Amino acid sequence: MIRGYCRILQLLPTSRLQTGSLTTITSMAHSTFAERRALPRLPAEHMLVRVRRKGRIGRIEGIAKDYNRHGIGLVLDKPIPKDTTVYISMASGEERLENVIGVVHNCLAVDGGYRCGIQFRTTSHLQMDRCAIEQALTQLEQTFAAQA
Repeated sequence: MIRGYCRILQLLPTSRLQTGSLTTITSMAHSTFAERRALPRLPAEHMLVRVRRKGRIGRIEGIAKDYNRHGIGLVLDKPIPKDTTVYISMASGEERLENVIGVVHNCLAVDGGYRCGIQFRTTSHLQMDRCAIEQALTQLEQTFAAQA
């Protein structure tokens, strides 16, 4: 977990780093990440997710933490290296999405697993049915927004 905080410290502007507690650094980091997003992430803790690394057969199962049509935060039991292209399958209630292309932006050790942030890359040449996938991601986001 300390490695994750070292990475957070590297991302923060030096003007915001002052002597303080780890709690202060953590809250600053969360606000910094939130400010960089085009859309806020919505809670999605009941959504099941399977991730497959490009070129690999095995899948890693996990649980989503937050979601928007641009990306997903999830907890996995195995780490995935930053900048890895992945295929994501998601299921929430009746809605299912298969083989959404994404890229891992971060993967930090947390209690009981690894918290990974993945950005969807629906414009990738690897993405099949781009328009249908983008519409489904938007619909899923609207579903979570209605529940929030």
